Parts: sequence; C-alpha cells; structure tokens
Amino acid sequence: MELPSYFTDFLSKIRPTAEQREKMKSEHRQLRDRLAEDDELAPIIIGTFIQGSYRRLTANRPQDGEQCDVDVIVATTMHEDDYTPIQALNKFRGFLNAHYPDKYELQGRSWGIEVDDEVTLDLVPTSAPSEAERQVLESVRAAVWSFPDEPEFSWENEYAPLLNGGVLERYVANVKAATWKDEPLRIPDRLAAVWENTHPLEQIRWTWEKSKSTNGHYVNIVKAIKWWRKLMVLVPKYPKSYPLEHMIGDCCPDAITSVAAGVTLTLESMEALYRPYADSGMVPKLCDRGVADHDVLSRVSVEDFKQFLDAVKSASVVARQALDADTTKESARLWRTLFGDKFPKAPDDDGSDGDDDNNNGSGSGRAFTPRSQNTQISGSRFA
Repeated sequence: MELPSYFTDFLSKIRPTAEQREKMKSEHRQLRDRLAEDDELAPIIIGTFIQGSYRRLTANRPQDGEQCDVDVIVATTMHEDDYTPIQALNKFRGFLNAHYPDKYELQGRSWGIEVDDEVTLDLVPTSAPSEAERQVLESVRAAVWSFPDEPEFSWENEYAPLLNGGVLERYVANVKAATWKDEPLRIPDRLAAVWENTHPLEQIRWTWEKSKSTNGHYVNIVKAIKWWRKLMVLVPKYPKSYPLEHMIGDCCPDAITSVAAGVTLTLESMEALYRPYADSGMVPKLCDRGVADHDVLSRVSVEDFKQFLDAVKSASVVARQALDADTTKESARLWRTLFGDKFPKAPDDDGSDGDDDNNNGSGSGRAFTPRSQNTQISGSRFA
C-alpha cells in the first residue's frame, strides 16, 4: 500500500529540523557577510551560494553525534593562469584565521570549518567563471541559495519573491542557454595540483527538473532511500551520498504517483540496470550532471558495488511486498523493516496503537496516530 500519510509522518521525522535549518542559515549568512566585508577578499568575490544536498533538498537529519555539513561555493575572479590550486586556497587562510581560529582545516578541494558541534562549513573557492556562468551567479543573489522552509517548499513559493525586478526571467534565460550548461565551474584540487570541473548549478537544475517530472516526489524518494542506506546498510561504505543520489536519479521513473511507488520502482530499476555490471565484475561509469568526464562511481570498488547491489535487491523485494500488501498494518510493518522506527506503526485491528517504538533503528519516541483516511501529498511539495 502507498500509505501517503504514513510517508508524510516518516519524512517529517528524517528531514532537518527547523532549528537545524535556522542554524545553517545563520552560519552561511555570517560567512557570506564576513567575506563581503573583508578588505582583501571582497574585491575578488563574485558571490556565494549553497551547493550539495541541502540546496537540492535531498539532505536528511543528521543522526546523533553527527553535524550538518554545508557546502558553500565562493565564486571568485581568480584566474587559473595566476593562481595554482594551493595558492587559491591559501588566499583564504588569513580570513579563516581571523574569523574561525583553530576551527578550520585544509582539505583536498576546500577549507573545512567546524563552526561548533552542530554545523560544519566547507568553503569551496572557484576560479574566474565564464561570462555566461557569471551572469547566472550575479543574477541570482545569495539569499536565493539559502535554505527553503520545508516542508512547505514548492517551485512557485520558492521563486515568487524573485518576480520583482525580472530576476527570475534573467535566471531562467541563463539556465536555458546552451553555453551555461556547457561551462562548469573550476575548483582547486591541491592534491592533484590541478583545477578540475564541477557543475553544482547543473546538479541543482537537474534535480528541480526531475522533481517536476515526478510530481514533486523525487527529492522525498532520495531522502527515503538515503535513510535506508545509512540506517540499514552498514557495509559496504560506498556508494553513498551524492553517488547514491545520482544512481537514484538515473533509476527513478517519471510521472510517479507516490513516494512508496517511487521507492519501490527505483530500487527495482537499480537492481535491473546495474546487475549485469556486477555480474561481469564491473562498476558502471556514471557521468556527473554537466561534467561528462567525471565518473561519480570512480572510487567505488567492484566488491563494494556488488555488496551494495545485493542490499538493493533485498530491499526491493521488501518494498514490493509493502507496496502490494493487502492491509495497512502489514504494509506499515514491512516499510518499517526498511526505514526503521521513524516510519509509523499502523494501529491494531481494534483501533488501539501498535507496539512501542523501541526497535529497528533510531526511534521516534511517540506512537502513531490512527487515521480514518489517507492524506494526499501535494505534487508541488518537494520535501
């Protein structure tokens, strides 16, 4: 059974809390403002924006002991002919020492800033973008790349404030421009001593378009499967995070009518599409959105891929059983075997609540409220 209201409850328990979102907003705002006020850096900064799962709305709530890890792209005018990757990264060292003393660490392509026990920021500088890319970055202000207010996020609500002044029209025009799609940003790889391509704007655009084509369900399907992967699949370590999200995107069908159907069909599609590779001792090459020469599975071993796909196969069987179950109680029980006790229990046949939420994952701490009818998840709601 699709159990839309049960999935609504489940998703509300695994998405970042309002307090976490506000904390991330605040820390991003502070970083952005500090960069804008820095005498040395401000003249070379075009703008900042959030990338990664928080911007794509595919992030889940950190579990106990984990932090919200926010990726912040800092688009600069630094030219690759003038700056080596390490020189570009070191351009920010004085700023970080002044504002985040003893809280920053040099990483392969960014600066990691451990703000506190709740939030870390990854500051990722870019080299000078093309003119087409620069127009996009300048036409969409930093506030646009903030955190939408889940769960009420919708395509229309997110962009309605941009209608004034023609900002939306300029953004859409740039998004549709072939030159924009063909020109990724360049970020420093200090370990390889090269500048490499990345296209976070195309990843964001692709995710939004996929969400539209799936009646708004895609990002919730990503969240659900990522939650299953983290909670229930302890080994292998990879694939996870964005590589897993990319696989989900390639396998999630369009025009789906519910999160439950989307999860089931996506897991089944992953098994069918990738099993021939695993059986042949291969890992498929999956080209990143907007960067054809970047394989998102390049660091995944054949053994890990096989082991992960076996977990997908088992999960797809359970998901199909849950979707096809004849009773709400049996369907909810099966979904809970995939998602743990963040997924609500069904009431007993006599109308009382089910057993206590004490098993199978990180608990929700409250019983499920019996329902007289299913709640419909709005197609315009992304999260």
